[in-house]
Amino acid sequence: MNRSILASLAAVAALAPVSLAHAQSHSHAGMSAQEHAAMQAPANGVVTAPADNAMLAAAPTAFSATFPHAMTLTSLRLTGAAGQPVDVAVSSEALPAATVTAPLPALAPGSYSAAWAAKGADGHQMNGVVRFMVH
Repeated sequence: MNRSILASLAAVAALAPVSLAHAQSHSHAGMSAQEHAAMQAPANGVVTAPADNAMLAAAPTAFSATFPHAMTLTSLRLTGAAGQPVDVAVSSEALPAATVTAPLPALAPGSYSAAWAAKGADGHQMNGVVRFMVH
């Protein structure tokens, strides 16, 4: 009985380097923020950049959201780790679009949340919160 358990453990141990090599060959290291976001599209169909739970090497210069149909970004509020809110200017004259973008202020390293709201031409409203970290 002990020999069969040891044989099973040896077989699993022999496969571990193969599994690790396979996982490393599918690294996301070379992907853009938008490619990462597309991989993590939430159930509501809205894809954001930065993506929710993104760990960023550099501060993003803009927030964007891609919707299943044309929307207008109506508000965007950043909150840092210390709880300090930062309102981000959004254009009140922007036409509805499938992808909306708002420039972000310079962000220091730290954790942030971005609460956004958008409205469609038909009055439909959507909102969400994206959390990300700048290293």
